[in-house]
Amino acid sequence: METIPSHRALSERPRYPWKIFWLLLLASAVGVAGLLPYLLALFQKVLSTHALPMPLPVLITVQVMQNVILFAGFISLGLLLAPKAGIEMPFLRRWFYGRGAPLPKNSTRTPLLAGVAVAAILLLIFYAFFLPRIPEWPIAVEAAMPIWKRFLACFYGAINEEIVARLFALSLLIWLLRKVARQQSPQASAVIFWIANLFVAGLFAVGHVPAAKVFLPLTPLVIVALLMINGTASLLFGYLCWKRGLEAAMLAHFSADFTLHVIGPMFSRG
Repeated sequence: METIPSHRALSERPRYPWKIFWLLLLASAVGVAGLLPYLLALFQKVLSTHALPMPLPVLITVQVMQNVILFAGFISLGLLLAPKAGIEMPFLRRWFYGRGAPLPKNSTRTPLLAGVAVAAILLLIFYAFFLPRIPEWPIAVEAAMPIWKRFLACFYGAINEEIVARLFALSLLIWLLRKVARQQSPQASAVIFWIANLFVAGLFAVGHVPAAKVFLPLTPLVIVALLMINGTASLLFGYLCWKRGLEAAMLAHFSADFTLHVIGPMFSRG
């Protein structure tokens, strides 16, 4: 005989985290808005030599609206998949709902320092090996920008790229691989995680290639540089997301972008 769940049992079922959804959606809109001054400065010459399909203010408004709709989809699906993939959001769940996974030790300092460390290593490799061999790399264009534009652009990487790469893509791949492997444990195995993380890192790195094509020819060395820099950083962000939660990946991504795009270009002036 089928029993009817009690009112208490129904009330204890996990509900969709709408508060987190709306916060992340608002944050993604802020990230897109913060990236625009950086993009307009970076593509200034391209914009001046190509006719726009509509006035620039209208084009910007349309782009922001399209991005908000797109990120609403990524966030809504990611929030459904993340619990099934074992990806936590300890800060946000405790903030909004008073419960969630325990906060890891040094929950903010560790990811911030990890982001700075990996970015510093990548900068050393870039300046020592890649830049002398790729002199057309637009590092001088970025260095000439006001610092505030480069700073605001860091929020797009930390928020928007992490929503797509970690909350959505990594959660989706881990969930699919767990289904294929018929894993029942709450946390994904290390093998499944690293397969998913490597795949997402590859996608993340390849996603930066189209923008680079605007400024320099896509030689094998340029592609290696793009894959190495972005792929290595993505592997770290994915690991932090898996071990410490989405917020840790966002913090590490922000500090890495700050090191790469705010501090890094200063050395090119010397």
